Amino acid sequence: MQNSEHVSHLNVSPSYEIESRTEATTPFELGRQYKFRFKGTASEYFGIWIVNILLTIITLGLYAPWAKVRRLRYFYGNTWFIQRRFDFTGLPTKILVGRLIALAIYGAFTLAMKYSASMVLVGFVLIFLAIPWLIRSTIRFRARNSKFGNSRFYFSGSNKSAYWCFLKCFLVTFLTMGLFFPVAVWLYKRECLNQLYVGQLKFYLNAEWPTYMRAMYMPILLFVAGMAVLGFVLGLVSSMNSTLNSAQYISLFLIGYVVAYLFIWPLMLARIFICSWNSTTLNRSQFITDCNQWRYAWIILTNWFAKIISLGLLTPWAAIRLYKYQVESLKLLLVDDPDHLINQLQQDHNAIAEELSDLFDLDISL
Repeated sequence: MQNSEHVSHLNVSPSYEIESRTEATTPFELGRQYKFRFKGTASEYFGIWIVNILLTIITLGLYAPWAKVRRLRYFYGNTWFIQRRFDFTGLPTKILVGRLIALAIYGAFTLAMKYSASMVLVGFVLIFLAIPWLIRSTIRFRARNSKFGNSRFYFSGSNKSAYWCFLKCFLVTFLTMGLFFPVAVWLYKRECLNQLYVGQLKFYLNAEWPTYMRAMYMPILLFVAGMAVLGFVLGLVSSMNSTLNSAQYISLFLIGYVVAYLFIWPLMLARIFICSWNSTTLNRSQFITDCNQWRYAWIILTNWFAKIISLGLLTPWAAIRLYKYQVESLKLLLVDDPDHLINQLQQDHNAIAEELSDLFDLDISL
């Protein structure tokens, strides 16, 4: 563990080590708001990212666990709150063992499906039934290896609660034909946050399901209203003997439609981020975000285009850009003294579920 603690400092911006020593003497006051800060840069992360890709290709994927740890340590290690920074202490060798086992399971699954058509259905059912276990185990592993200062995160959720949450999400979505999918999002967020601790301070999501219904349906309503207004304006211009022909009007409408449509999902993500953090407490301390939903959506949308146009070379820039905006929009109204954080005893969890989640592309982000 001492080696991992030492290595975790390697990917932190060196220019901020001096600043951190200065900040350590800076007093803080309870009852005030304090901002989170991110001190990483796109140019620094590009060096880590490109080396990770090259070594992963050269080693035929064996370097992937080290790449993951370097990436997480860079983002965690450059995220600060008051005088303390976050850290990721997971060991690449342990993740490698988990990845090899996950690959073996995945290989056996795909091989069985190749020689038996009935195994395709069985395989998908097994994957579907394993999703709650995978998500819960992944969150536990990630929390166990995440630190704030000297205090570790801890996820207390059980397999029983994970499967019960999964069943409720499935029924709500299926029985309402997807109309109440925002309720499923709320159930998932609540399950994740309400079982999460840092030291002995517990996170809690105070929002109710109507908040998520409004957050996710408002962009759709804005899209419908925007298309109606655009259609009305184009029709009005057309009736005024404009020089544009019908094909040009249709083209303008389609351009407006595509642009507005592309904004729907980023705007939903922005509103979920805002309503989640503005409704989250850490024991008695309240999280607050001054995130602007339109800027957040614009960052996501332009990141997509930047990565496509650059053939992926701007991926580090896009990742830093979004993460920095998320982190630096957050504040915490500090009521509980962070000096009094005490770690909870917890087992050292394996990384098998973490790697299976990666293979099946399961997003467990909060």
